[in-house]
Amino acid sequence: MDGKVLGERISQARGDLDVTQEHLANRVGLERTALGRIETGRRKVSAVELVNIAAALDVPLAWFVRDPLPAVVSRRTDAAPAHDVTARMDRQLELFSGDVASLLASDVIIPIMDKPSWRTPSTHSEAERTAHEVRSHLGVDNGPLLGLAAIAERFGLYSCSLALGNGGADGALVEVAEGVAAAVIDGDARPGRRRMSLAHELGHWLFGDPYDLSADDAERRINSFAAYLLAPRPGVTALWNQHLGDSIRDRTIRVSAAFRMSWSAIILHLRNLGLITDDDFRSLNGRTPVFGEFAKLGITLDAEELKAPSLSPGITAAIIGAYVDRRMSAARVVEVLRGGLEAHDLPERRVESAADYASL
Repeated sequence: MDGKVLGERISQARGDLDVTQEHLANRVGLERTALGRIETGRRKVSAVELVNIAAALDVPLAWFVRDPLPAVVSRRTDAAPAHDVTARMDRQLELFSGDVASLLASDVIIPIMDKPSWRTPSTHSEAERTAHEVRSHLGVDNGPLLGLAAIAERFGLYSCSLALGNGGADGALVEVAEGVAAAVIDGDARPGRRRMSLAHELGHWLFGDPYDLSADDAERRINSFAAYLLAPRPGVTALWNQHLGDSIRDRTIRVSAAFRMSWSAIILHLRNLGLITDDDFRSLNGRTPVFGEFAKLGITLDAEELKAPSLSPGITAAIIGAYVDRRMSAARVVEVLRGGLEAHDLPERRVESAADYASL
């Protein structure tokens, strides 16, 4: 990589974390002036120095040395002001999309060439109809839509959940190639919010907007689509009516747990469905239930879905399969899986054959 470009990336990462040149130089054992020359491209950086800089900035080495995907750099930058995309989120999206591109190039994963698409809904009613059509395409009933990451992969959307601090964007999406997209989800958010984020990014992908460039009105329609996808009207209404003797709050808790949606999303959804009134909504809004309220109703919460760090199951299986087949090293697998598995967690590899030696 060009020294000036590398220096700019170091400077960018340092600025994102509000780290001064002097502080970073001290952490990696460099003179501040030497670091300044590196950042301006006037001094080469050794491999050891770059490894130390990456560790000090908590940035994977690949972010410095890999050529960025043009789509990530340009289109995602355009989207950032409207969607509160943090620099850390975009950096992780660039890294993950680069990994997905690399896995595509090496045939570890293959694109979905017949991905269906729908137009962006213009009304809440259209959002509900579209969600029903997507569920029909998947062949699922009106119950909870579990294993959302695997479902998204059926449309060519691979996802990665990472601990990003729960203070910026909930998710971000970019197209990697025809029929393939990558999404990063903030794994520090609550499980229901993580699911809503991925459903929202799936909406962008299905509606032909793989860079989160929608206007605010379209964003609201995509949110509506995501809610109906996760919790369709017939399923929610049936569960709501099963517990008529419960309080409004307890019935809302049951629906939130069954369909695994965040509290803010489910109360808005119930109001849109006409199952609670505006007064009910105001009473419930901001009063997120504590774990004891679920336990009182005999409900056990599942916090594992989209837990950080993790990749969606299909791409995870493909990566481990490539390792077993001796097409990827253990170190590379651990890196791509973002530490979700360690080297000692990996299965045994295929026994080497004469063909393996011949290929060397």
